Amino acid sequence: MRRWLASMMLTMWWACGLPGEARAATDYCVGSERAVLFLIDRTTAYDERDQEVLVGGMERFFRELGTGDRLLLCTIGASPADSRRLFDRCVPGCPDEGFLGNLFSSCKAMVARADRQVFTRDLVTMLVDLLHDQQDHPASAIIETIRSVAASNRAGHPTRLVLFSDMLENTELLTFEQLLRDGAGPALARVEQAGMVPDLAGMEVDAFGLGRSHAKDRPALSGEAMRTLTEFWEGLFAKAGAADSTIGPDYVEGTD
Repeated sequence: MRRWLASMMLTMWWACGLPGEARAATDYCVGSERAVLFLIDRTTAYDERDQEVLVGGMERFFRELGTGDRLLLCTIGASPADSRRLFDRCVPGCPDEGFLGNLFSSCKAMVARADRQVFTRDLVTMLVDLLHDQQDHPASAIIETIRSVAASNRAGHPTRLVLFSDMLENTELLTFEQLLRDGAGPALARVEQAGMVPDLAGMEVDAFGLGRSHAKDRPALSGEAMRTLTEFWEGLFAKAGAADSTIGPDYVEGTD
């Protein structure tokens, strides 16, 4: 983790010295139709393991972003109203239009490379701020926040949802204790009857950070608890219309 943050800090230092004209606003969103919603759970203070998982996942995720891809990063809090938009930009870069196309294109490669460095710098700055700003809340509104953020950004046609969270829902809608007591099926029925199934039609969903409880020292979940938790979220994402989903302790690199 420290090595990656150190290399990114060097990138930030270089980007800070870019001339003003290199950072002129350019609409890079036209270069891609892909958009990713990335939600980061802020309801439990991060320990060293959480930080390693988050930073490692962000590093692998960052390598997958292509020119023009839109990244919208929001937080998960104690309620949907607590969610904060931390980052919303498209990846700078020029599309390859062949020799003549590139020669006469309005997109200038040198400016795009400089803007990409600024994009990276600002993303890393945001991540460092998150790691330094520890938060802890008794409630965790994961389901309702997913539903709210997905609905408010549906017009942007998001193609993917990535979540960093232990996925331990704790609201009046559902608690982790209720999930373990009643099982995945009844818990899913409860969410569906409350009209709280999010609309994730056609989206790829990747959730990482699972496997630890909220008890003191964050012990690992039992095998049975992990199976119930995974079954519930896989079922919810399926009901939400997701095209596919991956759920686990660590980030799994996608194919986009």
